[in-house]
Amino acid sequence: MSLPPFVLAAVVAFWGWRSGNYAAALLLALLLEAPRYLRLRFELSYLDFTRVAQLCTVIFVGLLAYLFATVEQPRTARAVLTTMLWLPAVLAPLVITQRLSTGSLLPLSALFRYLRKMRERDPAYRETEIDFAPIFCAICLVAAGIPNQRDVYFYIGIVLMAGWALLGARPRPARFTAWTVALLAAAGIGYAAQLGLSHAQAALEDWVSDWYLAGMDSNPYQSTTDLGSVGRLKMIETIVLRVYPQAPDQAMPPKLLHRASFTALEGTTWVARRAPMGPLQPLADGTTWEIAAGAGQHRTRIFTRLESGKAVLALPSGTVRLEEAAALLMRRNALGAVQADFGGDWAPYTASSIEATTDYAAPGDEDLALPRRDRATLERLTQELSLRSVPPVQALARIHEHLATFAYSTYRERSLIPGQSALEEFLLHSKSGHCEYFAAATTLLLRAAGIPARYATGFSVQEYSKLEGAYIVRARHAHAWARAYVDGKWIDVDNTPPSWALEEERQAPFWESAADLLRWAQFSWTQAGPMQFGLGGAAVLLAQLVFFVWRLFRGKRAAAQASLARPGRTFAGADSEFYAVEACLGSRTPHESLGEWFARIAPTLDGAVCEALAALVPLHYRYRFDPRGIGAAERRQLREQSLALAARLKSANG
Repeated sequence: MSLPPFVLAAVVAFWGWRSGNYAAALLLALLLEAPRYLRLRFELSYLDFTRVAQLCTVIFVGLLAYLFATVEQPRTARAVLTTMLWLPAVLAPLVITQRLSTGSLLPLSALFRYLRKMRERDPAYRETEIDFAPIFCAICLVAAGIPNQRDVYFYIGIVLMAGWALLGARPRPARFTAWTVALLAAAGIGYAAQLGLSHAQAALEDWVSDWYLAGMDSNPYQSTTDLGSVGRLKMIETIVLRVYPQAPDQAMPPKLLHRASFTALEGTTWVARRAPMGPLQPLADGTTWEIAAGAGQHRTRIFTRLESGKAVLALPSGTVRLEEAAALLMRRNALGAVQADFGGDWAPYTASSIEATTDYAAPGDEDLALPRRDRATLERLTQELSLRSVPPVQALARIHEHLATFAYSTYRERSLIPGQSALEEFLLHSKSGHCEYFAAATTLLLRAAGIPARYATGFSVQEYSKLEGAYIVRARHAHAWARAYVDGKWIDVDNTPPSWALEEERQAPFWESAADLLRWAQFSWTQAGPMQFGLGGAAVLLAQLVFFVWRLFRGKRAAAQASLARPGRTFAGADSEFYAVEACLGSRTPHESLGEWFARIAPTLDGAVCEALAALVPLHYRYRFDPRGIGAAERRQLREQSLALAARLKSANG
């Protein structure tokens, strides 16, 4: 297939546009199209093509190794995809070499070591010569799709590039109009099929992610509380988050990190209804995810501990974007819960947030609903505090002032009186409890006052580690609070007394510091970042690459020099008398094996010459290529019969 003019430049430009490598694409386009205007050509041998192919292999392997050492996790996937993205630059030397050669074709065996070995071993091997340019075009189009920019322009570009390339292979009898109509019809059918496959893929991904992200300890649809439980809450010291505030808030981390919100209280369990998870799509870099509209004002770098490679992300209120989050898939519901699958033990992400966001689901009837069992208690307290007769901001303040007289406690001495709910006992009698009591009471009192509210769970950020230079969040820092809809936006309302942090810290075991040192060492080991290459590292890598190339080609020269040192001939079979026979019958074409040459000229020879030649070809091949050589009798036979046949052919040619 012969490519039309400038197709190579067009596909390289398309690759540069889709990948953002404009300068590289311009340089490659100039180099690839330059041979069209140059009269200079080179008589390149099979060995020359082989060396160029081996050089491309060295560049490919070196690039892959360098990327694997320098990119962040997931290292293997990123290194492989980035190397594939740069394949047009890696393979361009092959196309340029082919276009500057006199034959304008590339021997296939030069590309594959297996075929090179077969060519060396098999005298009858028939070389296949190919035009590598169409293959290079296809590689450019595949590489252009790796950035995964999901827009219609990619498909249009693929159709235009493919149509332009196929124009050179259009059958001559076919009319251009009919050919164009057929191409456009195929493109239309392909686009419709692609849309169908895209919808099917989305449905399959949704089903798979439902199954794959299920079974996590952090359930964004259900939160079972310890309301009414007797005894002391279990305090778990495990570190689950590491928080690094970024500029301009490096000294001020977010106080609360939200994971999930819930709308209805059923017994002692909060549930989220009518909030299905929807898939998020990454931006072009594959690690940035748009959560909501808006430009972030605050940035927080977070490392989260994963459960079987998955997590419900802990996010600052008003998060609008996640960056540097190399997740395999990510989903979000309208209540602000974000599920992600990273793989591994820990995963980093950077949350960009604003003060508040309106992108959560608008308030509904469930956000004002009160549990039947506690309705009377809540309405009674609402009247006592006169919550319905004041603006929402004042109602928030009155609820806060009322609950500020309560005490924080992780211990409950006795069981509930029969007929009494845990919330009623907390609000009217004990006035003591942990964060789940304060959050539930705040949420339901706000609803009783006519203010939409939701029960929220996540973590409180309160402990700074000088050892790690970060805020660490332990499992015991899990927290609950309320979210209220005031002045057209959702805001966090936390009425748990500040003393709760000191109370839980006081209960920490004495060996916590020693355990934290081990935890930090383990985390640092698992999060060992990519190797950092300065000028020195780059120089070492370049030196190794140059040494490898030098050894590759020096080995071939050394082998040739060793053969020159052998007594009796310059290289194996160089003194064969069969070359005199070949000279009489016409030389072979470039890259044509002896077997192919004999098969081509045999029909032009008389029977006796053809029979003598058929006996001499395998004998010459053995003398030329067999490491064991041939015996003295066979060597004498080759010499005598070759000289006799050469003399006969010379006399016949007069």
